[in-house]
Amino acid sequence: PAPPGMHLYHRHDDRGQDRGEHTTTAALPWPSPPSGSRLAAALLRTVGVVCCTAAAVCLLGPPPAHGLAAPVSAAIAPQVAPRSRGQPDQKISRTFASVQKPSDRRMRSRSIPSLQLLQFVPPVSTSPSRRAVVSRAVDPQIVQQRANEVLESDKILIAPAIQTANLAFLGPEIEKAMSGGADVIHCDIMDGHFTEKLTFGPMFVKSLRKNGITAPIDVHIMAVDIVDHLIEEFADAGANYITFHPEGTMHLDRSLSLIKSKGLKAGVVINPGTPIYILENIMDKVDIILLMSVNPGFKSQGFQDITYTKAQRINKLIKESGRKIRLEVDGRVGAKNIEKLAAAGIDMFVVGGSIFNSDDYGRAITELRDLAQRAVATASI
Repeated sequence: PAPPGMHLYHRHDDRGQDRGEHTTTAALPWPSPPSGSRLAAALLRTVGVVCCTAAAVCLLGPPPAHGLAAPVSAAIAPQVAPRSRGQPDQKISRTFASVQKPSDRRMRSRSIPSLQLLQFVPPVSTSPSRRAVVSRAVDPQIVQQRANEVLESDKILIAPAIQTANLAFLGPEIEKAMSGGADVIHCDIMDGHFTEKLTFGPMFVKSLRKNGITAPIDVHIMAVDIVDHLIEEFADAGANYITFHPEGTMHLDRSLSLIKSKGLKAGVVINPGTPIYILENIMDKVDIILLMSVNPGFKSQGFQDITYTKAQRINKLIKESGRKIRLEVDGRVGAKNIEKLAAAGIDMFVVGGSIFNSDDYGRAITELRDLAQRAVATASI
């Protein structure tokens, strides 16, 4: 052991073995700076850190544009392989490199973790269809103009109810239905009070527009007490047609005027138990009359045959008004009853399971439209 106040140093050979020789030196205490120079010492340390950082940047180069940390050297920089299809984006990489100092034989080569612990790799989209949807720009004015032209045409309109679609793949489901010949997207909005169910909100419609869906969107509001609020929300989200129940609003005329003030097409919904005379004083404000063949929001209901009689009576009111008003039907519509509904004067059909439960959406839509057109042609003879 070294004497008190002395340090003992051992000498080693080239292989790191102790030769048994040693020397002693006096252990001198490290002089502490005077109290008056502590601030100067702190400033010197700060300047030293800044200078070292600047030197490192000059030698190694600036950090990458999208990285969280710059590589220490090319020897320990991580190699990020391009992401193949079906694999998740690689955002975090931890690499290990072999570092060896040839000047020191006693230090063996070993693997140490790289100082570059985090490196952000921007996600790369490999789906062509996804890029095509996102790249499409949606101009609200152009979309509304096209939606008005669709509604004012003489065509039999088929409106798939997307509530019955596979919501996990809703974007592809809508595009598949529209490419198969559908005319309008029908959204059932239920608040959980007016109906038992709770479905979509304004953000749902907004996301459809944000992802490039340009088809007309028909919003059917099934709510109570908040109808006017929902009208404003869905108008801002990108809806083109808005219909609501007279039982859900305190002022029927004011709610219709609110929709019109947004530049959209307005309509009212007639439940199986709603009297038709409620339409007499608002025929100059409605563009759509939605006739429910079932009670809204309840399960396991059958088609109500009173719908045919009510459709004929409403169709008579439409002809007397002299305006272009669409008569729409919703609830258990399919190949079994669409001909009779079309013969009663209905020209816009909300169809759910008959489309989305079929193997071929295009063929199902074509068959439904052909049946309706044949019924209209037969009735006009």
